Amino acid sequence: MQLKAVVETVPANAYVNLFYFNPMNNSTVTDECECGLYGLNSPLTSAQGLVGIPKSANLLACDYNTEFTVTETPWIALIERGNCTFAEKIKLATRRGAEAVVIYSAPNRGSYTIPMSHI
Repeated sequence: MQLKAVVETVPANAYVNLFYFNPMNNSTVTDECECGLYGLNSPLTSAQGLVGIPKSANLLACDYNTEFTVTETPWIALIERGNCTFAEKIKLATRRGAEAVVIYSAPNRGSYTIPMSHI
């Protein structure tokens, strides 16, 4: 129990491994980075699956009726930051069946990363 309390209040780096098909040269691309943080109070577990984004042009996933491009499990929701809380985004995606949620900043908003709470 003591360890859990410490884990929840200390930011933890997220290591991301990407595998995708590049149709331009007919190859599979592998990339990895230490390029994110787990949110405060997030379980520090690994997840794998296809990546799904909101089906609409609005990638913020703040609308209760948001649907995603992937529904077959396991899948990971990729959601743009903004307009509602991280907790709302996470609840919406997990209600739709996502195993994990990655929230990113739009390219024109910078890449400064800070740990966010989502309780």
